[in-house]
Amino acid sequence: MGFRFRKRIKLLPGLSLNVSNSGISTSVKLGPLSWNSRTQKTSVDLPGPLSYQFGFQKDQGLTKADLVSLAKQAGLTGYSSLKKQELIALLQQQGIL
Repeated sequence: MGFRFRKRIKLLPGLSLNVSNSGISTSVKLGPLSWNSRTQKTSVDLPGPLSYQFGFQKDQGLTKADLVSLAKQAGLTGYSSLKKQELIALLQQQGIL
């Protein structure tokens, strides 16, 4: 485990700028609804400690090495020189993601 850097800067009520090791994103919160620009995740706060998430992509959280491994397991070729987003597009096109 290593150190992580995270910083949330409130720009306006309900609008934040999030800065971390992996980049910058924005988040919007309107009442019980919230949305994050990087993950494209939308969540709704429910009563108590519960919340419901939808709209996020299942490729989020996978590293490039994970994506390369998936492509290799699927028997695809020509993936080694692709960037992460190109790998994601290829795997989605093949119906793997």
